[in-house]
Amino acid sequence: MGWFEQALELYKQGYDKKEISELLDVPYETVRKRFYRHQQKMAEGQEEYTPTVEDYGDYYTITSFKRSIKVSKQTLREIKQLYCDVNPLTINQICRKLNIQRRDFYLIKTAFNITHDDVPYIDEDLDSPIEHLVNDTLERRKEKYFIMLQQEEVKRLRAEINKYRAKEYYIELIHDIVTEFFEDFTPRYKGPVIPPRFVENGYMLEVPIVDLHLGKLAWAGETGNNYDHKIAEECFMYIINDTVSRVRDRNIEKILFPVGNDFFNFDTIEGATTAGTLQNNDLRWQKLFTKGLELLIRGIDILSTIAPVHVIYVPGNHDKMTSYYAVVSLSCWYKDSNLVYVDTSPLSRKYVEFGKCLIGYTHMDKEKKRIEGNMQYEAAEAWGRTLFREWHGAHLHSEHVKEVNGIKIRNLSSVTGTDAWHYENGYVGALRTHQSFLWDKERGLSEILFTTIVK
Repeated sequence: MGWFEQALELYKQGYDKKEISELLDVPYETVRKRFYRHQQKMAEGQEEYTPTVEDYGDYYTITSFKRSIKVSKQTLREIKQLYCDVNPLTINQICRKLNIQRRDFYLIKTAFNITHDDVPYIDEDLDSPIEHLVNDTLERRKEKYFIMLQQEEVKRLRAEINKYRAKEYYIELIHDIVTEFFEDFTPRYKGPVIPPRFVENGYMLEVPIVDLHLGKLAWAGETGNNYDHKIAEECFMYIINDTVSRVRDRNIEKILFPVGNDFFNFDTIEGATTAGTLQNNDLRWQKLFTKGLELLIRGIDILSTIAPVHVIYVPGNHDKMTSYYAVVSLSCWYKDSNLVYVDTSPLSRKYVEFGKCLIGYTHMDKEKKRIEGNMQYEAAEAWGRTLFREWHGAHLHSEHVKEVNGIKIRNLSSVTGTDAWHYENGYVGALRTHQSFLWDKERGLSEILFTTIVK
């Protein structure tokens, strides 16, 4: 027995610290400090020596130093069942479940030397036939399994409810923002006054402004170029005006204007993409949406001076929700127009048939090689009527073209700037170019009009 164990026994008998120091020939300061540390551990529920245990039939009395507690054998049995298990409860969970103090749990644990790999029975239980103990263990594990299953189901349900509430809240905010936008924008907006022309048997002009990333922030000192929502607006309007000026004297029957494809840089209140990747942005989400909606209206109105405009929604990986809200808002804005038709279908892949031409639209971040067979299955009848078939996608910010299975698959170029992530990962050097397409009903793709940003 060490000197401190002897000191504890003497202390129990009524000796004070000075007397203990003299009896054991240990410096008083050493005794005082050792007792102080002991009292701290006792307050934390830890024991420095094995407490004494007395058996009174239905319960035990456990004594440690000057503290004594009673614990029933049933409580001890429950503690061992909960603590000595393959998936044990935590100490806090056990204390809450059995309504015992944490310091008392440590005292019981120390007195009976309870560990996680101990058997979940008290000594008296071990006198029972082993088959009974095995069956009892299996029943308790079944019960625990169903409890944990219910807890997991509740956890998932709560997560789903929270997700639904967040989406519902976001939709309500968008509704309020759109209402305020229309009330403010309508009286001050003056659209173009050039009357549109209606042409039969002409070309279809396709103006797919992809990966604009409105709201993206890039600093030249970090990425080699500057980019923000004002620069994005300039690029967008330059593409629209440049394209219109070059086709104004052509016989344009219809204009196809896809919206989405990462038109917006982020999709959440926090400034992250649809999947939750945070972005470098220069706008709050409310301003991003209203600025983007205004930009789309101006662009569509200019295009409609050439020919009727068909708007379709193509979700991107940055703006799946925000672009859809914008397309629905455009549908409201143009509900009485005979020049603009807005398709609000939420499908991620769209098909447009024009004479013998069939053009498929998708962001092309999901399908991978499966894109080579989607059109034949999803637009089988149109496939049979047409000769010239193309996929127009985005996502890569640069032009990639291949022809396979009778389809030309194009990833279109982008005029967006390079942000920090793309620069750090080496995605640099792509020309900031936009492509518009002129389609002939009988001869397929007639011309590609390039609009390049040189600054």
